[in-house]
Amino acid sequence: MGIQKICRMITSGLAGLALTITVCAHALAQDLSCPLPGQKPTLVVQLFFGQSIANRGPVTQKEWNSFLLHTVTPRFPDGFTVYNAYGQWLNPDTHHVTRENSKVIVILTANTAPVRASITELSDAYRTQFRQQSVAIVTNPGCSAF
Repeated sequence: MGIQKICRMITSGLAGLALTITVCAHALAQDLSCPLPGQKPTLVVQLFFGQSIANRGPVTQKEWNSFLLHTVTPRFPDGFTVYNAYGQWLNPDTHHVTRENSKVIVILTANTAPVRASITELSDAYRTQFRQQSVAIVTNPGCSAF
C-alpha cells in the first residue's frame, strides 16, 4: 500500500470523525431540555458599564438614556433589563482600585453570530463614547419563556 493511499484513508477518516462530532454536538444542543413548560434555550448576557469618566463627572442620566435609545434598543428591540449597581475593579496597568456606580444590562436572546456581533458593538460603542477601558461581559446558557 502506497503512502498516498494511506494518507487518503487517514484524511477520509479524520473528515468522517469531524463530521460525526459536528452532528453529535448539534444533536446535543437540540436536545437541551428546559425545566419549565414553554421554555426554550436562551443566551443570557450581562454587560457591566462603569459610570465614571476620567477628568469629568459621571455619565449623566441623559447620556445613559441616549445610549439606550440609540445604541442598545436598535440592536435588541425585543427588550432588555437595566439595573443600577455599584462595583470595583483593579486596573491591571496602575494596580489602582476604582470604585464606581455602574449600570448592568441583562439580555435574553438567541445565541447567533449576529447577536454576538451586536454585543461586541455595544461594548465598543460604550467604551469609545465614554472613554472606558473596558465593559465586562458575562454570557451563560439558560432557558426562558415569555
